[in-house]
Amino acid sequence: MSNHGYPRLCGGTFFTLTLQALKQRMGAREHYNSESDGMSDPEVLMGLFKVVNPDFQELDKKKLKGAADGFKSCKAKSSVYLPFGNTQEIRAFDKRVKTQYAEALHDMEAFVDEFIDIGEKVAKHVTLVRALADLVMKDDEIKPPLDEFYITLDGRITKKAAFGDLDKVYLPAFLLGIWHYAVAVRKDNKVGVETYDRWCPSAGGAARIYQGNMGEGVLEDIHVITAKQLPQVCDDDVVVEDDAPVIREIPQQPPVQQVVTSPFIFNFTQSGSNNTQIGHVEHYHAGKKED
Repeated sequence: MSNHGYPRLCGGTFFTLTLQALKQRMGAREHYNSESDGMSDPEVLMGLFKVVNPDFQELDKKKLKGAADGFKSCKAKSSVYLPFGNTQEIRAFDKRVKTQYAEALHDMEAFVDEFIDIGEKVAKHVTLVRALADLVMKDDEIKPPLDEFYITLDGRITKKAAFGDLDKVYLPAFLLGIWHYAVAVRKDNKVGVETYDRWCPSAGGAARIYQGNMGEGVLEDIHVITAKQLPQVCDDDVVVEDDAPVIREIPQQPPVQQVVTSPFIFNFTQSGSNNTQIGHVEHYHAGKKED
């Protein structure tokens, strides 16, 4: 996976596309008053790294400015502060996705809640999903046997060949699966140099602006489910009492290694701000499970 062709999925190109889907930035007046909107490149990258390592302690964003720039432009694989690559942190993240998927998904849900704009009018989150799916499909170095993504709610494997037929995805699960592939499977961030240079051409020292068109004409009818929408798409077999859906947590064990080769259907629910995901729901009546 060292081919520097175009386009390439890696940590830096994932980061670049994610930055296009952020919540509204703070205005110039607030910046003049030295206030922070929490949406700077270093802060977003720290948010993504906390998905990798939930124990990560945030640092002064000024210390990470150079590291974030190098990571985004795909010129750097790692840094002292953000150890990407073949590191203990990445290996632990890989294991957690494969054996404790619900826990890893919860961390990505927190990232989405803090950073991603899920407004329906502009639908930046939908554009992000389509752009990432397009990137996966066009990256000709993603091929068997290394073409498996953990993008479903219950952590099942989805093959690259199924991406063109996706019609419904849960946003945090989709982002988790692509982010995991970028940093834990591909690992080499420098493969994205040419991709970044095409997307964000040099501006003579000024900030390099994304000018790519990833996702255009791809998966135009895809339904991107957000955490707030989960109660509206619960399994029909779930009986709700007192506005609280009956839920069952995913056991902390390796996900079923079922390969998805066609669009999938969700069976899940959540309650409250602490999301609980499930991959399957038995029949429930009046809060009591039927055998």
